[in-house]
Amino acid sequence: MDKETLLFEKLPSGALRCNTCQRTCILNEGQWGYCKTRINKNGKIYSTIYGSISSVFPDPIEKKPVFHFKPNSRIMSFGTLGCNFRCKFCQNWDISYATGQDLRKAQEIMPEKAVEMTKKLKCEGVAWTYNEPSIWLEYTLDTAKLAKKENIYTCYVTNGFATKEHIDLIAPYLDIYRVDLKSFDKKFYRELINVVKFEGVYENTKYVKDKYPEIHIECVTNVIPSWNDSEENLKKIAEWIVKNLGKKTPWHVSRFHPDAQLLDVPETPLETLSKAKEIGEKAGLEFVYIGNAPAIEDGENTYCPNCKKLVIERSFYSTKVISLKEGKCGFCGEDLNIRV
Repeated sequence: MDKETLLFEKLPSGALRCNTCQRTCILNEGQWGYCKTRINKNGKIYSTIYGSISSVFPDPIEKKPVFHFKPNSRIMSFGTLGCNFRCKFCQNWDISYATGQDLRKAQEIMPEKAVEMTKKLKCEGVAWTYNEPSIWLEYTLDTAKLAKKENIYTCYVTNGFATKEHIDLIAPYLDIYRVDLKSFDKKFYRELINVVKFEGVYENTKYVKDKYPEIHIECVTNVIPSWNDSEENLKKIAEWIVKNLGKKTPWHVSRFHPDAQLLDVPETPLETLSKAKEIGEKAGLEFVYIGNAPAIEDGENTYCPNCKKLVIERSFYSTKVISLKEGKCGFCGEDLNIRV
């Protein structure tokens, strides 16, 4: 279903500039944006994926991964088609590489129906995930407004490349900003994602933290051998999180599996992930988690940074809350930055 986009402007040349994401594509009549889901048609930019659902599933919130917001709750997850990135290592490339013209891969679920499904399946939250939600602004915003009226929490699982105008629209209705901090290296973003100015991802994340402190933030770095696994790179990411988001911000370092166009790179060695966790903790982060590597014991458990006791135990998306009181350690009262 086509929907007029919320963020575009007409230029003196007559072309239109899309202000949904930081690519700010300039489109002449009939042209598509980089995401291939927005088109200049009759002097306006339209989203062609409003209500188009490629993937829908009730998930544990830990699968996003989000560990410090309503642990052990269920979240209804929706995905669409397309992306404003072209990650060569994308694990959901079949829908992220698709376009707004390829609607055969999608079913139509309007916002009202999405909220109804969320309630029917007894999920406490709704997430826009699987592909990039920022290209889906009109739909996510309408759904989020309805969700908040039903006391359903909301989550963006994002690459962080929206514009600040976009963030300002969705933020009043957003509870969780789960962002990928893929690297601190220009070459990584340029060669593996086709993004020149990666700093915008970090600027946005800090913007959310500073302007909307009520939004819960968690960060993920998919650790890819020979690309972003150097001690220097991981240290820069961890130190940036400590300085700009705070030491209690969860950082998930996840194991890479060959996929999409990056099939010649091996899985991340477990030792590398353990080292990444050590780097994060040495930088001052109190909650560093290892994802996609169940062989690493305690990789996803939450320990109190003060008394060192096990507070939340996790295994294969099974979560057991051992001692938690109003987001604090049930043993010593330490603030764990957990929303309950």
